[in-house]
Amino acid sequence: MTFAELVRTLEKNGFALLKEKSSIRYYRKAGHDKLIRVDYHGKQRGPDGDVSGNSERRRNQTLRTSPMLDLPYSLVIEATDDPTFFGFYFPDLEGFTGTGHSIEDCLYQAKWGMQEHLSLIQNEHLPLPPVNPHPTVLIKNASPVASLS
Repeated sequence: MTFAELVRTLEKNGFALLKEKSSIRYYRKAGHDKLIRVDYHGKQRGPDGDVSGNSERRRNQTLRTSPMLDLPYSLVIEATDDPTFFGFYFPDLEGFTGTGHSIEDCLYQAKWGMQEHLSLIQNEHLPLPPVNPHPTVLIKNASPVASLS
C-alpha cells in the first residue's frame, strides 16, 4: 500500500489529519480514543507484507530490551523485501507505526516518535495504555497482509 492509498483509506473511513511534523502525520477519528501515526518516507512502498523470507540473519530474532533502550512498550520491527527498509510498531500502543532504513534507525525512530505520540495522546485527553513491565523487541519478517481491493 502506498502512502497516498493509506491516507485515502483513512480519510474515507472518517479520520482527519490532527498534526503533521516533517514526515510524520497523526490522524484522529471523532468518537475513537486512539490516534493513528503514519510515517512517510518518499515513494517507496510501505511494509505491506510482500516479503521474500530468504534472509536468515533477520529471521525471527528476539531481543530483550535493556534499560539502555528505555522503551515502556514492546516493539516489533519487520524486515521487508528491501534490505534497507523496515517497518515497526508497538503492539501495546495502537495506531503507532513507523519506518526506518535499518534496525538501529527503527529503534531510534520508535523511541523518539513514541515520546511524541504519548505526548499528543495526553494533549488530546485520550487514555494512555498501561506500561509493559517486561517489554521486548522482536525483529521478524513482515507477514503478508490482505489486499484492500
